[in-house]
Amino acid sequence: MANKTEKIQDEGLRSSMEDARVALKASDFKRVVELCAEAYMELLRRKPAMLEGPQSLMNIMFFPRLGAHLQLNSERQPELIWDREKFIFSEAVTYYEYAVDNLIRHGM
Repeated sequence: MANKTEKIQDEGLRSSMEDARVALKASDFKRVVELCAEAYMELLRRKPAMLEGPQSLMNIMFFPRLGAHLQLNSERQPELIWDREKFIFSEAVTYYEYAVDNLIRHGM
């Protein structure tokens, strides 16, 4: 059975999410969060309409807040804020699923 990352069309983002999947299996949970946050922020950069109007708040606030979260900087671009350095499996998999699902949903 194929994994969901194969549905990501952009080769670079797909590769990044495959790396996150490998990191998840290796219990490198912080790396999973880093890769997933960067991929999601890249989605937001490529689809600037996601950061406009009321939808902007949802696209930033609904990103998991399990030790790291997103906020908009002074240029209204997303940036990752670390609340802590260590993560557990369930947190890492939440970031992974959120990023992969959004990349697929938005045609990346």
